[in-house]
Order: sequence, then C-alpha cells, then structure tokens
Amino acid sequence: MHLSFRLITFSMLFAGLSPASAAPAFEVEAICRTAIAAIMDRDPKMMKVTRTAGDVLFLTYDRPIDNFIWTYRCRIDGDRVVWASEPGRWREGPKDDKILFEVVDAGKQLRIIAIRRNGSRAQQLFDRAKIL
Repeated sequence: MHLSFRLITFSMLFAGLSPASAAPAFEVEAICRTAIAAIMDRDPKMMKVTRTAGDVLFLTYDRPIDNFIWTYRCRIDGDRVVWASEPGRWREGPKDDKILFEVVDAGKQLRIIAIRRNGSRAQQLFDRAKIL
C-alpha cells in the first residue's frame, strides 16, 4: 500500500471525529470498491483494485454473464468519491452526481450517498462484513 493511501486512511479515521466517537476507518480501497459498486448496482466484493497511480485506484468488475471486464478509476477527496470509467472523464463537474461516503455505527457500516444535480439524494448502507 502506498504511503499516500495510508495517510488518507489515517486522516479519514480522525477527520471530524471526536476522540470519544472515533470509528474504525475503512481503507480507501474499500471505500472506492463500495462506491463504484453502489453506482453500478453491483456487489462490492466483486470490485477488485488492480493497480494504483498516485492517489488514483484502478478497479475492475468482471461481468459473470459474458466475462466482460469493466474498468473504473477512483480517488477520494475529503468525504467525496470522485470516479471515472476507463477510459472516460472524471465525474466531478456541476452536472454530475456528487458521491459522498460516511462511516456509521462505530465503523460497522459505510454509507454511500449520491446527491443528484436536481438536489435529490439516494443512499445505500453497507455492512462492513459485506464489503471486506
């Protein structure tokens, strides 16, 4: 694991949390796998991190019906998940959904929140055991 990912994981663990409420962190890899899985309506365990380049993770999903391999890029910016299909543009513009994450229930769950450009929100809650 690259030092930058360890630092991001460490900073996410303590960012905005009081010492009494500090929840176990989800690693960047788990957050990206879960966010992409939520966006694509897939099982997070089927998303695999195949490589990293700086703070960007490359993930793949092998579609079982035809073994087609989908590839995505992901990076974390604070509590935001920024992603792109590969090849493709980063989904970070004003017309793109804003994808956020939060650790809940003392680190037992990860919530992925999509804020649509019209202001509506959709969210999914994932148990730690279903992610890791």
